[in-house]
Amino acid sequence: MPTFAVTGGPCYSYDPSRRVWRTFEGFVVHDGRVAALDAADAGAGIPIVDLDGRAAYPAFADCHVHLTDTGLFAGERDLSAVRDAATFARRVAALPNGAFVIAGNYDESAWADAGEANAAPLDASFPNAIAMIVRVDGHSCLLNRKALAFADLPPATPGIERDGGGAPTGRLFLDANWRAQAKVLAALPESERHAADRRAAHLALGRGALHLHVQLVGLPSREAYAHEIVALRAAGAAKWHPKICERDPALAKELGLPYVGGDVFLDGSIGSGTAAVTEPYHDRAGRGHLMHDDGDVEAYFAEAERLGISAGVHAIGDRAIEQCLAAWEKVLRGRPSPRNRHFIEHFEIATPGQIERAARLGLYLSMQPQFDELWGHPGGMYDARLGAPRARTMNALGSARRAGATLAGGDDSPVCRLSPLEGMRAATMHHNERERLSAEDALLMYTYDAARFGHVERETGRLAPGLAADFVVLEGDPIASGSFDGVRVAETWSNGVRVAVAR
Repeated sequence: MPTFAVTGGPCYSYDPSRRVWRTFEGFVVHDGRVAALDAADAGAGIPIVDLDGRAAYPAFADCHVHLTDTGLFAGERDLSAVRDAATFARRVAALPNGAFVIAGNYDESAWADAGEANAAPLDASFPNAIAMIVRVDGHSCLLNRKALAFADLPPATPGIERDGGGAPTGRLFLDANWRAQAKVLAALPESERHAADRRAAHLALGRGALHLHVQLVGLPSREAYAHEIVALRAAGAAKWHPKICERDPALAKELGLPYVGGDVFLDGSIGSGTAAVTEPYHDRAGRGHLMHDDGDVEAYFAEAERLGISAGVHAIGDRAIEQCLAAWEKVLRGRPSPRNRHFIEHFEIATPGQIERAARLGLYLSMQPQFDELWGHPGGMYDARLGAPRARTMNALGSARRAGATLAGGDDSPVCRLSPLEGMRAATMHHNERERLSAEDALLMYTYDAARFGHVERETGRLAPGLAADFVVLEGDPIASGSFDGVRVAETWSNGVRVAVAR
């Protein structure tokens, strides 16, 4: 692999010893690694990559991605732009017909007519297909009658919505939702699923997301997880961080992974009304649902700590976060793990006390700033579901940072757009000014601290001699300007090889 120098624009890297971002005028790459932080060290006759005034930063990570769903629910299968029930019915009717009809990303909380999505358009348009549409948060779905029969859920499965006569409506939540989604998606031809993975990976690289923490949810066996990890590594030039979303630290250890969990669901979602909250929902009855008993969570954490595996869970509501923290406090005896990097995904409705406890336990907080941009504004979905006072305290990035917690940034694609730059911009523009991050801290979430979250900070995550030459070239400079407005990814490089160029 050739030696070359990168110069012609500002270059940035985080210095963990001083806890500051440093700027320099160029760097040298040799055999896919950074050899020096001075382009002049390259010597005469060495090829030059000219930034032409653009800025170079460490390549970005996306610490929470549903890769297959991102690829499947793209293009005509993406219903995120639907804004009323009539358009929903028209868009459903126009979906590609076949043995399986799949779509996703609808969000009725954004509909202008206050309508509600239902399965009727699926039955009307596709009576002979197995048809499923997944809500934007993934925590509920709609199935037509044929898909319900195919899913073959036991009648007592939690989360089957029924009408006044006791018949299933086609809307599923909780365990019924996840079982049905897993069965339908597993029945898709493997070639179609892997094509969706490649499509999503290509999209990610074009947006600077080189490091992808892929959530592997609901696979039927240990062999299936191993097979999926092999398939991921053939899906493109991204650097992969597969998260087995099962309470099975031994499987992670067997497969050589340093972490397990991610979407191990302690609760559901706010949009579907299934996140476990202490105070009742504002617009509906109930306080959501806890998915596991306290003892099961504690046993999972204890096994992970014993085996040296970093373990995580999905916890959105304050009641789920409390279950998680109480279990870790027992397992870790109130102190950070001496060898593991345990974590919480989402951490949306955390109280000030819970934020302090999470930081004291050394838990990594894998958070999604775009959630606030989508639903945190006055009058948004958070206000409707939870009421304005509670909504103002959510996704508390600034409070977590001040408490000393390590934040890792993700977009939960396809829930949000797979775009680290948009996540960073959202972090700096939080609806609550007190929870906004600086541009420097937002970048940390998606670069160096994301590398620490992935156990790879000795390999990548910053530009430093000996580390992989993983970097992005940006049009616009967020540190110099203090803003991500107008900034876009022009190129993505992995191990000194350009793997994506903006068109």
